[in-house]
Amino acid sequence: MKLLTQAASIAVILLQLVPGTLAILPSGAIDVKCVDAGECEYTMFASQASFGSWLEMTAENNVARTPYLAPSDDPLLCLGSSAPLQAASEFIMVAPRGECTFEQKALNAQKLGASGLIIYGNLESRYSLNSTKTEQDEEGSDIIYPREFFDYDCNKASAEIPIAALKFDQAPYDSRNDVVLSGTAARGNLCAYQNSDFETSCPSEKCLLTGDVEESTMKACCAWDPHIWLYKDTNITDDENLVTIPALYLTMAEADILLQNMEMNRIEITMYSRYAPQYNMSSVIIWAWGTLVAAVAAWMSSADYRHATRNRSSQQEARSEDNSNRSGPHEYERVDNGSQVFAQQEESLELGASDAIGFILLSSTGLLVLFFFQIFNVVKCFYAFGCAGAIFQVIFYPLFRKFGMREKVAFTTKFLELGPVSNLQVMAAFISYGLAAIWMYISFTQRHPDSILFFWVMQDVMGACMCIMFLSTIKLNSIRVACILLTAAFFYDIFFVFVTPYLTGGKSIMVDVATSGGPPKADPAWCEKYPDDDDCQGGDPLPMLFTIPRIGDYSGGSSMLGLGDIVLPGLLLSFAARFDDAKRFMGSAYPTKSYLRPLVVAYAVGLAMANFAVYAMQMGQPALLYLVPCCLGTMTYLGWKRGELDELWNTPQVIIASDKKLFGEYEEEESTSVASNSLPIRQMT
Repeated sequence: MKLLTQAASIAVILLQLVPGTLAILPSGAIDVKCVDAGECEYTMFASQASFGSWLEMTAENNVARTPYLAPSDDPLLCLGSSAPLQAASEFIMVAPRGECTFEQKALNAQKLGASGLIIYGNLESRYSLNSTKTEQDEEGSDIIYPREFFDYDCNKASAEIPIAALKFDQAPYDSRNDVVLSGTAARGNLCAYQNSDFETSCPSEKCLLTGDVEESTMKACCAWDPHIWLYKDTNITDDENLVTIPALYLTMAEADILLQNMEMNRIEITMYSRYAPQYNMSSVIIWAWGTLVAAVAAWMSSADYRHATRNRSSQQEARSEDNSNRSGPHEYERVDNGSQVFAQQEESLELGASDAIGFILLSSTGLLVLFFFQIFNVVKCFYAFGCAGAIFQVIFYPLFRKFGMREKVAFTTKFLELGPVSNLQVMAAFISYGLAAIWMYISFTQRHPDSILFFWVMQDVMGACMCIMFLSTIKLNSIRVACILLTAAFFYDIFFVFVTPYLTGGKSIMVDVATSGGPPKADPAWCEKYPDDDDCQGGDPLPMLFTIPRIGDYSGGSSMLGLGDIVLPGLLLSFAARFDDAKRFMGSAYPTKSYLRPLVVAYAVGLAMANFAVYAMQMGQPALLYLVPCCLGTMTYLGWKRGELDELWNTPQVIIASDKKLFGEYEEEESTSVASNSLPIRQMT
């Protein structure tokens, strides 16, 4: 168990803060309100154009205007009539997609005097004329029909439409066919009439002709109706044709509702950008959570010194009441060694200079293995299993003992040298591994599980327990080793984030691994339709991090902090905590100015700088780039200022003395000296 926990703990340094990926989202919105009568007030979402002006956020910062359809002599806004419309007030032009580019439509609407443009999807725009044909065939064989999966999906719904019910009088597609290819069966949709499941299985309630003719029918399938990106027209380059008005895109389903209201009522619409906070509160929360976990984990790593210090004044009373059989905290136990009683230290690993280099090499090797072999699911399993052990040790077993629950041996086994296993251990293990199993099940079965409350809360709790176990097991005892480890980690972060793209053809190894193979390879619009496609996989971060969903942000996503950004600087914070508490334990002979508190402040400042850099540069940052100088620089400066830098550079004698006093052997209760300090040590009993 301990080995698995340590292996999982070491693995956390592989990942740091990385950015998420964004798909095409409806970043704009349209508020519709009836002016004359009737209850007509609703909001529709729309995608914004990459040209023209960007709308202000929220409806309150934008003006309500009257919508107008495109002129009857130019219904697609492609001819470019130069005469402005005679409107009573500022207006917004509404025109269908098709025939010319989006930016050309916006330019023509601007020349007509419009203050904005709404382009909506329609079935007609999905067809184009085959230029190799000079005469139109009665059956429409000169039409290039929409593409399967890109424009429609027969697996969702399909129907055989009588050709006699279709019209092909207008090229490339007769818009009068829209009536028999749209809506419900009651509204005349022949697809719904021919296929009773059409209305429930086709979200758009529209079908596209495929061109597949069989005798007197043509196959039609369910049309896709996603939001699209209004891209620029590369042929429009001169300043005279610069588009300055905003443009939005509505889907076919949304356009049906808007056009129906325009026909039946006098309405006003307000176009605006959906609200997205400039600095999300989730970033503040994860900054506070990361700082808290780093501080608590470091503080708990020196619990043995604090416990001994608190109990020094009650030793005589404890001895007279014969309390030698009382257990100490779960960090260590007291054992009888003849006439003297000492604390028995739990298994731990002290990092030396060579260990620090090996630590980074091991992490680099693990990162490269993940990059080349893509075994991300294996990592999830090991991480969940290791975290279950950490939750057992940090939360549930101590909690049951704290509540005074009676503990007795449930069974004895030699498996993994567990020995006697108590009933409290069984209960704690059942809950710990059960929660980890549920978390792992969600991670394998749900798409983007970080939006599920249980998942991300449990992941943050598991990460915190892992950090506490890590800093309780692995220790630094000098600034010299800390300099080697953190400096190597500093360049490790920079290399794998910023340098590796030049060596791998553009891929950042750190980002690729952290996002489970990198962002999806397919087009976002394709992945919106087929998220289970192999090329749409990836982008979700591996779970070895803290994550908090963005608050009040329509685009979703999460603020993330890699556990490596906790435990690596945390090793230095842990050293500071143990140095502080060892001095208190040894008594007044040592000055007791705190190192931990200033280092926690330095850590908080460094993490805040990393957060600020993410927003300033609009990209993920290796947090160690900011944390290492802040923490290591603060510790070094304080040591120099207090005249203790030489002692901190090597293992401080006060830590050696404290460890010997707690875990070593001494002569009765007489004073002895430790190393060159020649400080009296009173025997603990």
